Amino acid sequence: MSKDVDDRCHVYIVNIEKAAKVQEIFDKTGDYEAYEKALSSTVTVFPEFITKIGEEELTTKHFIFPNSRLIITASIFYTDESLASHPLQNFTVNDQSMIIGVVVTNKKEKSALSTDTQNASITEVTYDEYTNIVRAKQFIKVRGRKFLIGLQCDCMAKRKEQD
Repeated sequence: MSKDVDDRCHVYIVNIEKAAKVQEIFDKTGDYEAYEKALSSTVTVFPEFITKIGEEELTTKHFIFPNSRLIITASIFYTDESLASHPLQNFTVNDQSMIIGVVVTNKKEKSALSTDTQNASITEVTYDEYTNIVRAKQFIKVRGRKFLIGLQCDCMAKRKEQD
């Protein structure tokens, strides 16, 4: 695994009911500027963080779910032991993979990827020079309200800066 690249990740939350109301208003008015401004109020984006890339490396970050005592745990793990794939028109095997997960619980979890962590959203992808955006997301209810919680990683961020 190359250590000369950065994977930059962030957690986000979308208030589904607020977003639906904003969409209804836009459908009636067609006011795109007001729509964009109102829509941005339905999304919370947490600070970006850089993962530690390497064999069997785990990066875990915690955030407080807004207006609650709940904790968001976001984890990223790199391995060569679980997802082998063949690059297009190539007979070699790429055994590198990236696993990401996010969960909302009452406490800080050691990892969103642990078998002890229930209800996490987890995604695994082949990890190579072509891996771009990776996302894990799920719908949850907090205090009776629907939210979309997600973890998104940009695996090309540093490469884009170098171009």
